[in-house]
Amino acid sequence: MKLKVIIVDDEAHGRSFLRKLCNLYFSEKIEIIDECNSVQQAVVSIKKYNPDIVFLDIQMQDENGFELFKYFETITFETIFTTAYKEYAIDAIKNSALDYLLKPINIADFKLAIARVEQAKLVKINFDRYKLLAENIANQNTGKERIVFPSKTGFEVVQANTIIFCKSDGAYTTVHTLDKNHFTSKSFKETCELLHSSNFLRVHRSFLINVKFVISFRSDEFILEMITGDKIPVSDKSFTKKELIDAISQ
Repeated sequence: MKLKVIIVDDEAHGRSFLRKLCNLYFSEKIEIIDECNSVQQAVVSIKKYNPDIVFLDIQMQDENGFELFKYFETITFETIFTTAYKEYAIDAIKNSALDYLLKPINIADFKLAIARVEQAKLVKINFDRYKLLAENIANQNTGKERIVFPSKTGFEVVQANTIIFCKSDGAYTTVHTLDKNHFTSKSFKETCELLHSSNFLRVHRSFLINVKFVISFRSDEFILEMITGDKIPVSDKSFTKKELIDAISQ
């Protein structure tokens, strides 16, 4: 059975381009059942057709795309946000394990987004990611963001400001927090991209630390000691002693 898709964008060329991508690359998997030019049209269409995927523009004339979710008690569809504004709440979207495409849309990114939706449909998600998105938009400048990490059994939600350090584990990452360790299928590179606030510092090819949890620095060995007692190596090629001290003293 094909995935039912609704495209929401207030610009005709934006809807047209997405329709062409769907038909060109996923004609056997996707059926476009409607196109809408506003949030209000989308609400009516979604309630009528019950789609699997909604491509949702963020910046629109009447209401922005985030307003869509207030019209639904339960979200039964996957959302792929589309936006020309790179800075517009992208961190909040990432942290909520939702997908987005930057305009002009890259074909490789488009294919990957569809693949992620297909994968997500195979996993039962036991929390409201759209409520989490709203929280993260409100809190993205306060350090209170919650981040969703994919795991072997589904997803785990972690409070960003409880993360002590992250360690590369092959193609995966272990996230060490104040209460437990989380093994995630997200790569170390992806994890570093998520945790790029001023509190986090990549000190080694395999370690990302939260500077708020550093308790000492052994300059003779270039070793950081964390609040948990863990010893984190620092690449002496990445920092001078002064640069490192300045970074963890902020």
